[in-house]
Amino acid sequence: MTDMAQQEAKIRQARSAFNDALIAKDLPVIDALLQADYAVMPSFSARCFDKLGILDVYRNYFADPAFITFDRTPDSVVFGPDGKRAAETGRWRGSWRGQPDRAGIYHAAWLLTDRDWKLAKESYVLLEG
Repeated sequence: MTDMAQQEAKIRQARSAFNDALIAKDLPVIDALLQADYAVMPSFSARCFDKLGILDVYRNYFADPAFITFDRTPDSVVFGPDGKRAAETGRWRGSWRGQPDRAGIYHAAWLLTDRDWKLAKESYVLLEG
């Protein structure tokens, strides 16, 4: 396996860990996967959220008994020339009991730290729901 293939596998594993943390409602795991200066443009708002803001959003979702989970499925991971930055694109789905799913596409920017890959930026587009 090439180094880029290994790095792509690590990003996909990190995304899988994020999905698992959403199912488990595990904020500390989500927190650990985000850069300190993380920012996201969610599908439900016209404003960006920083790391603390999105953790509060997840905390509220997790307190909602109708909330099931969000799931992100990567379609591609592309690396910058230095191998320390990567762009992930894919599809997302959010599920709540008694409501139609919400779904769309997403883009994520990953940065390689001294130890692992961290999410730096994300944006989500709602296409259904």
